[in-house]
Amino acid sequence: MTEALIPYIENVAREQQLLPVIEQLKELQKFSNEVNILDVVVLGQFKAGKSSFLNQLIGYNVLPVGVLPVTAVVTRLNYGEEKKILVTFLDGSETEISLLDLPEYVTEKGNPENSKNVHIVDIFLPELISLKNLRLIDTPGLGSVFEHNTRVTKEWYNKIIIALVVISATQPLSENDLEVIRSASEQSPEVSVILTKVDLISSDEQQEILNFIKNKTKKNLQNNFKVLPFSSFNNTSFYKQRVFNTLFNPLLRNTVNVKNQIYNHKLKYILSLTIGYLKIKLQVAGKSEQEKTALKNKIFDEQLQRSFINKELDFIATNYQNNIRGKLEYIILDQKQKAILDKLTASLENDFKQWHGNLYSVARNYEQWLKKEMHTTLLQLEKDIRPDEQHILDEAATHFNQYIERFRDRINQRIQKVLNITLPEEAYTIKIEPLVRPDINTSWAFESHIDMLWFLVPMRLLRNMFLKNFLKQLPSETEKNLRRLIAWLNKNMLQAVDDAHNESLNYIIYQLDNIEKLVLQENTDINSLTEAVSKLENYRNSISS
Repeated sequence: MTEALIPYIENVAREQQLLPVIEQLKELQKFSNEVNILDVVVLGQFKAGKSSFLNQLIGYNVLPVGVLPVTAVVTRLNYGEEKKILVTFLDGSETEISLLDLPEYVTEKGNPENSKNVHIVDIFLPELISLKNLRLIDTPGLGSVFEHNTRVTKEWYNKIIIALVVISATQPLSENDLEVIRSASEQSPEVSVILTKVDLISSDEQQEILNFIKNKTKKNLQNNFKVLPFSSFNNTSFYKQRVFNTLFNPLLRNTVNVKNQIYNHKLKYILSLTIGYLKIKLQVAGKSEQEKTALKNKIFDEQLQRSFINKELDFIATNYQNNIRGKLEYIILDQKQKAILDKLTASLENDFKQWHGNLYSVARNYEQWLKKEMHTTLLQLEKDIRPDEQHILDEAATHFNQYIERFRDRINQRIQKVLNITLPEEAYTIKIEPLVRPDINTSWAFESHIDMLWFLVPMRLLRNMFLKNFLKQLPSETEKNLRRLIAWLNKNMLQAVDDAHNESLNYIIYQLDNIEKLVLQENTDINSLTEAVSKLENYRNSISS
């Protein structure tokens, strides 16, 4: 029955100009054409341990791991009779590489910002014989300093078949983690959570975190997600076996059934969306232009007017943007500056003992030391305060998402009240991911280059005086660069909030335009609309039964 359904929905959607339905159908068709291999997409924030988790699952350290964000390109792990790594580029060309060359294509260090234009990397391993009908997909981490990594991963959301959302036990379930789970569950009923790095917490803390994630996801997403602990260092075989028994083995035993369930999950949403839109068109079919305008005005009340919505979104954005710099100054200057200055002072006093030669060479040593130490210190500081920084943006994202949710509720309520039609719920979320690259700069050791003329001054006589001069400069250099970091972060965070504002506005305008077109349509054939609705409802009932 479904073989005839897809072309039918597509014909109806094109005839009635239901653009959102057409977009959804394209992704469903791609999924339908896939062979019976289920893609298991591994998602999560950067440094959650996705690559380490996959390496342990397959029993083979093939995926690069590291202290900094590593994965830059989507990498698929496939079963193959022979070990092979195939790189596919954006232009469609392919090349085979060795395992030793893999980091040059999939890591941020080897392929910065994907400068090599890699589309995807497929790794074929005989070791994956037990997972023959599954394809494990490692994605770049969300929320790292590399914006393109986040963008690449988000492009995979509408391709999700099965999702494993990896969360670190050291930073369990942020607002962004919830949004990842929400986005994944929109596309598939097969979404599970993996809690990594449980070796860093006690067994009591582990159970507490597992319960917290289960309760929080159920409360916020109205779903009972499987949550499994995992460690790449302690009792790994035990945790690995649990993942296989709980997740992979049931999928492998029922590959065709699971695919059908996911297909039906996606199809039922498209059916409900199409039926809802057609019923709107049916309600206004045959009405005069004046009557249609009256219906439109009843649906689009004051709070659904574009000027009102734009004003509300502007208020949300401005409210958060006005407070970002102050919050950053409190976090960095009030809470961190003294400790940073104390650490730099101790480091300078220690390293100064190793500097010899005339004043010129010592001054150059100081400048090189200052640039290196300040660069390292501020990069570490930005890494340390990233949770605070993300918390600020998460609050803004939450406010935008709450506004969108209220918008959806209100427009659905108005459509229900005016036209007595219920549209399916749609889970659309705004995600804020700032690009952060601190700009580090330092001054010369002296305001002038008179030190170049003092090459004959014996340093042993004046070392303490020069050290005091360097130490005297350190507080102003520290504050100057901390304020530069604040300015850089503030600029990027302001832009991130602006982007979220624009994305929210564009989404709402798109929805308003779509409903308005449905209401103000030209007259259509009532009989054909009635027939289409009846036929689609029969299809939906047959799928549900």
